[in-house]
Amino acid sequence: MRVIKSGKLKPVILIALIIMLVGCAGTKIKTGMSTEEYFKKAETAFKKKRWESAIDNFNMVLLNSPGGELADDAQFKLGECYFNKKEFLLAVSEYQQLIERYSYSPFVEEAYYKIALSYYKQSPKYPLDQVNSLRALQSFQDFIDSYPASELRQSAEDQIKDIRNKLARKVFESGKLYRKMEEWQSAIIYLDKMLEEFYDTDWVVKAKLEKAHCYIKLHQFDQYQELIEEIQKEEKSLKEEKRLNSLKRLYERELLKIEKEKKKFSK
Repeated sequence: MRVIKSGKLKPVILIALIIMLVGCAGTKIKTGMSTEEYFKKAETAFKKKRWESAIDNFNMVLLNSPGGELADDAQFKLGECYFNKKEFLLAVSEYQQLIERYSYSPFVEEAYYKIALSYYKQSPKYPLDQVNSLRALQSFQDFIDSYPASELRQSAEDQIKDIRNKLARKVFESGKLYRKMEEWQSAIIYLDKMLEEFYDTDWVVKAKLEKAHCYIKLHQFDQYQELIEEIQKEEKSLKEEKRLNSLKRLYERELLKIEKEKKKFSK
């Protein structure tokens, strides 16, 4: 077979190029939209909850004009898009970029709050690992420290209370489990930890009731009586009142049992 030399291919390639150019002659080359047009398109998509389209167009605003007047708006809205998509880690990243790149922006305050709220949204039920709960707790506290007069402060404080209740319950349930296993001292250790660290939560009375139960079983009646006096001063639910009365009956039964043991050995 004869090999065709490369030089003989040039006219063929040239003809092909001419055909392509002629075919494209009637087609206009599209130019990119302006920053303002991208932003309007992104805002329209955002209002219609078309998050992916909004993300693409807000990103184009930042690519076209990273230092422009609309840049901080676009950056904040990127965070909002991911937040609404429940992609909270990506939302945190976008809010963080707003804080770092556009510290002058009026959106910075809300971005700090939304970072904390994003971690809060990832906070799992109490039996599971509470890393995100702790991150949310610290972030909400940092927000309050940075913006003590913020309109969002009350909301942040409410979230902090909710997180602390969840963390308190996790420790409380460990103490309660040890009490059920009749590991009285271990139960007291966990209940004391809860009372020390989460003294302002909804689990205080419950923890004291569990601890009182342990004192009865350990025959540490002086500690039991002191704790009962504390509990009686606390505001209690109906369920907690019933538990308190059952503990008093348990205490009386335990005293009776001890008295019987004494009589048995005295004979």
